[in-house]
Order: sequence, then C-alpha cells, then structure tokens
Amino acid sequence: MQNEEKPLFSLTVNEFMSITRRLVNDVLQEQKGEPEVELTDEDHVEHFTIKELAVFLRCSIVSIHNYKKMGMPFYRVGRKVLFKKKEVLAFMKSINLKTNKKQKR
Repeated sequence: MQNEEKPLFSLTVNEFMSITRRLVNDVLQEQKGEPEVELTDEDHVEHFTIKELAVFLRCSIVSIHNYKKMGMPFYRVGRKVLFKKKEVLAFMKSINLKTNKKQKR
C-alpha cells in the first residue's frame, strides 16, 4: 500500500512526527532557497510511552509515576504520556548525583 492510500488514523506517533518533520523541512528549504538538508539520526528524538520507559529503565510502571512526581519531564499527546529519551537520561543523572551527595554526608 502506498503512503497516499494509507489511512491517516493508522499512523503511529513516530510515523506522523517523521512525515511532519520532512514536510516542514521541505517548506523551510523552499522559502530560503537553500538546498534540502537531510535529517540525521541525531535530529530524531526518541520517545517512550510509560511501558516502554519502564522496560528501558528496568523498573516498574509505579516507579515511572513516582519519577514523574519527582519532576521527570513528560509530554501529553491526547491520552498518551510520552518521555524524551535525552530528558529522561538527564533527569536520572541528576537524581543519581543528588543521591550520591546525600550518601557522602
């Protein structure tokens, strides 16, 4: 099935974001009159759902909710809660640093 024939509602969040990024990039490049720049993997932001993040961090879903209460950044997309990998790793490092400082006292 070609993309033109694919119903919009069957897109995943990542597929929709990828398509949107490409379209915005195309329009911006046309307006600037510059050659098109391909997005690299570094430009792609990896997102996790609560379940995916629990598997990634090897902890329970309850722990993820506790981290959210502690200030872990998250985003709501409709009913979904998403986490950016880069922000989660930074948050976990900050918690680790705080814990290490308390243990040294």
